[in-house]
Amino acid sequence: MPATIPNTKPSDFVTYSEPNQNTILKLNAPMLVLTNAEVNFYLAEAALRGWYTAKSAATLYDLGLKAAMRQWALFGADGVISQANIDTYATANALVTTGTQAQQLEQIYTQFWVSVFPNSQEVFLNWRRTGYPALVPNNYTGNITGGKIFRRMLYPATEENLNKENYLGAVARQGENTFLTQMWLDK
Repeated sequence: MPATIPNTKPSDFVTYSEPNQNTILKLNAPMLVLTNAEVNFYLAEAALRGWYTAKSAATLYDLGLKAAMRQWALFGADGVISQANIDTYATANALVTTGTQAQQLEQIYTQFWVSVFPNSQEVFLNWRRTGYPALVPNNYTGNITGGKIFRRMLYPATEENLNKENYLGAVARQGENTFLTQMWLDK
């Protein structure tokens, strides 16, 4: 990609940053809520932590990875990934079982992060819960969070004005009403 001036849109932006107009952005594109891939990635975490013993973390991760790649077919012919490509990718990206638990969780949840695209709410929630994948925040002049990735949305002013008692109770339990206040599930 050619060098660009910071905070400007490069001329070839669509080539690198836009989802496929024929699959993801169609008005009738499916919205996947809880997929086979997600379930298998969650079970892989549970197996890794010793909470689930029916299958190994590596097996569940592999099932999740392959299901994540197959689910793109739901978006139409342009989303189909051949079984040969799925198998090749899964073999090359098998769960590193010799790594630490943190390394394995990062691998599981990096693939999870990819698998739930374009469901930004789910990926954001899971990132806050696990801390994976490791993301690099962008700090620019005037950034309200000082270059940190925000943790939650603000309560609107109407909530403070029209529901003051409950608003104050929530703030007392969780902390001030800022973008960086972490919620109960936040890692």
